[in-house]
Amino acid sequence: MPCPIKDDDGDWSAPVMLIMRGNAAGAGTYEDENGNTPAWPKGALHEGPAIEYARLLGFNPKVLDVSGSSNHGNRDTSEGTVKALECFRGNSSIVAFYGFSGGGYNMYHILTKMTEDERRRVNWVAVIGVDADAPQSIFEHRNFKGGGWTLDYMANSGNHMFLPEKFLKRAAEKKKK
Repeated sequence: MPCPIKDDDGDWSAPVMLIMRGNAAGAGTYEDENGNTPAWPKGALHEGPAIEYARLLGFNPKVLDVSGSSNHGNRDTSEGTVKALECFRGNSSIVAFYGFSGGGYNMYHILTKMTEDERRRVNWVAVIGVDADAPQSIFEHRNFKGGGWTLDYMANSGNHMFLPEKFLKRAAEKKKK
């Protein structure tokens, strides 16, 4: 089964950053970029800033078109976790991950389920919008045999849905220095 990517242009040239959405939500829950509150059946995410973040760092961005919601509290079997692993295993050009909110929580489970050799392929992990129960330290490569990635992390703060914009701005400022 092909990797469920939104608007897949077929360009899987290396290196690819797989962008994972947050939790699904009904209308009235989360704001889009214009302040509207649509339904987010495939997971909430301001895609533009996430895509620009990947490009800023030299990655080919691919947005996983599934929700980051847990499966009745189980993130190991979340569609976001399962599909991200399938995509990663089926596309050797994926070397980086961006997880927003529910996708950020799934990132820990994805890294845990990878083999040591698979973790060696990962060179960048971005986790945005998770709470204190998922501190930066649990995503650090030293906790995973074979890991050696750069970790970029931003805890949940302020306006949750606009953290991808804040994260992009921070990355652009770092790049200028």
